[in-house]
Amino acid sequence: MLLSLLLAAVTQSDAFEAVKTAAPPSRETISAQWREGVRASGFVDFTDRQPARYATQAYLLYDEKYLYVAFHCVQSGMPITAAQRIDHAGVGSDDHVGFGVDTSGNGSRTYQFRVNPAGVHDESSTENARYAPDWESNARVDAAGNYDAFLTIPLAAIRAQSGGMQRWRFNFERFVAAANADQTWAYSPAMQSIGSVQYWPWLTGIRLSAAATRPKPQADAYVLQSAGSQAETFQNGIGQFEQMHARPAGLDVTYPFTDTLAFVGTLNPDFSNVEQDQTTIELQEFQKAYQEYRPFFAQGAQYINAVPQIGVFGGNSMFYSPSIGVFNRGLKVEGTAGKSSLGVLNVVGPGVDDTAAGYAYTADNGALSASAQSVLADHPGLRDRTTGLGLQRLNRHSGEFTEIAVAAEQSTGDGPAHDFAFSEGLQNQHFTAIAYYRDTSALYHPADGYVAVPDARGPTVKLGYAGTGSSQSPLLSYNVNFFADRYLASDGSVREADVNAFYNVQFKNLISLQGFAGPSELQTAPGVIQWFNRRQIQLGYRQGTPQPLTLGYTWGPFAGGYVQQPQFSDQRVFAAYAVSFAYEGNIERARPSGPIVNSQWLRRVAISRSFGRYSSIGVQLRDINGTGGFAQPGSNLSLLYQQRFRNQDLLYLEYGTPAAAQTLHRFIVKYVFHAGGESGT
Repeated sequence: MLLSLLLAAVTQSDAFEAVKTAAPPSRETISAQWREGVRASGFVDFTDRQPARYATQAYLLYDEKYLYVAFHCVQSGMPITAAQRIDHAGVGSDDHVGFGVDTSGNGSRTYQFRVNPAGVHDESSTENARYAPDWESNARVDAAGNYDAFLTIPLAAIRAQSGGMQRWRFNFERFVAAANADQTWAYSPAMQSIGSVQYWPWLTGIRLSAAATRPKPQADAYVLQSAGSQAETFQNGIGQFEQMHARPAGLDVTYPFTDTLAFVGTLNPDFSNVEQDQTTIELQEFQKAYQEYRPFFAQGAQYINAVPQIGVFGGNSMFYSPSIGVFNRGLKVEGTAGKSSLGVLNVVGPGVDDTAAGYAYTADNGALSASAQSVLADHPGLRDRTTGLGLQRLNRHSGEFTEIAVAAEQSTGDGPAHDFAFSEGLQNQHFTAIAYYRDTSALYHPADGYVAVPDARGPTVKLGYAGTGSSQSPLLSYNVNFFADRYLASDGSVREADVNAFYNVQFKNLISLQGFAGPSELQTAPGVIQWFNRRQIQLGYRQGTPQPLTLGYTWGPFAGGYVQQPQFSDQRVFAAYAVSFAYEGNIERARPSGPIVNSQWLRRVAISRSFGRYSSIGVQLRDINGTGGFAQPGSNLSLLYQQRFRNQDLLYLEYGTPAAAQTLHRFIVKYVFHAGGESGT
């Protein structure tokens, strides 16, 4: 079966000549004109590593202004899932088709465009977490339950190299929600995900004019008005709310000075945080890492954090932008030049004047990358400089790889500090075997960085196996992973030691079972060892679909006590309406059979309603009570209406904010005026 799969699959060594069309093709039917373009079939089910059970045909054409992509998806007998009604909000849990293109050839500029059977679409870019250009999609479902989808993507929405002749990597994908089937046209046994660009084939002979590949300057100017008794309470980068004067206006600009390099600036960035809730009551063994939501840091973030972050769960970071709280203005240059990528930024605010820079050179096949990074934090009474180098290599045929990262820090009042991480391993469709080593000195803690455990040195080993069920088995796929580490402090004592096993079992009826177990110890203060020996079992149903159900239970010793953590979450979609519910708790005892010392419970209900493909309203009620846990108790009600216009302007009307511990008595009206090029490019 594997041999026949490899013979049918498209690999990184294949190349396909692009076909230029004189007129736009039909967006209603797969016409003869579509069949003159690049055609793709013989998809592989990436979940069970077998030939895809649901036939897919994809087609690609282009002209001077657009890429045209069409799919014909056979799905007769399997129900269609298309719950998402809003563009740019995410169709990943629906049935969908996707087109990926890497205009750099080495993974530094990759774009993904996806459409569900209702014609609703989303997109993503490795360059900007807030990528949201204006492009068109439509789909139709026939009487037999099959569907066609059509994508019209402006070339202005992607950054391409200058020059009349282009050579890109590309791929087609499809997801069937009711069968939990991820399908891909490009496949290699060493692929770790469908998005592993280095395994995609080449699209060659793309002939474009210089004007088609040059991005336009763009600007987003916001105006904001707040009212209420807490009108001047806003969130900083790490989830804390501060009193600050409301910023009535601000500006984000992007000015490309080459096809792939741009100047980015921000003035008076917005801290109203009308979009994200990252609240959790779960007890934290390590410092919580927050996701960045501010446009200035979201654009080109990977160009600044160029040195690899090595570790089982990610490594130390020299530049962690949420650590930079309120700032007044930012300047940045980011993008690529040939096989190189680079980024340089400076931010200035109250007590902040920080600079960060990154550079990476990556070979065309993605098999070798060398990088460098530097961060200078200039705060009152503190000047902290961190510099680092990185190296990554990959054997694309076997999956064997090497990663190295080294960093040095010099901070006011401290001696020199360092961080070193190394990994050597093998990853393919079945086996994972990786050896890590890290050495983080006691004083290593960059002012703008993230370090989970300083003063630690020692090895880690990770072993894993992934398998699939037979065609007659109810089992779809499974994987087990084992890792063990032992880190010593500078005085020779044990800093951290773990022996953990993780498992994940997926059944064809969409039931899943996953969890972990194993002892873990951490020295939280000199001479103080605490145990974090939790175990978890989690039962899921319809995970990865618009209506997932999760039941979980975690228990075991935790930081000198004993914790029990029940968890329940559910989501339902009814046409334009969506309802979600979450209930979880922390029960803390001094010992397993002892009385309850602390308990904290979280309840969250959210209801949303869409209006067409460009607007929605949502209300969330969250209540946290009890002591202990991780979060501040309180009840929080928030409401948000958002409208996206075809000219890419945005309107937000909000009461409160979902991120606050308690209801924030604050009304916000925010309007974002967009001018120029595609949003997020």
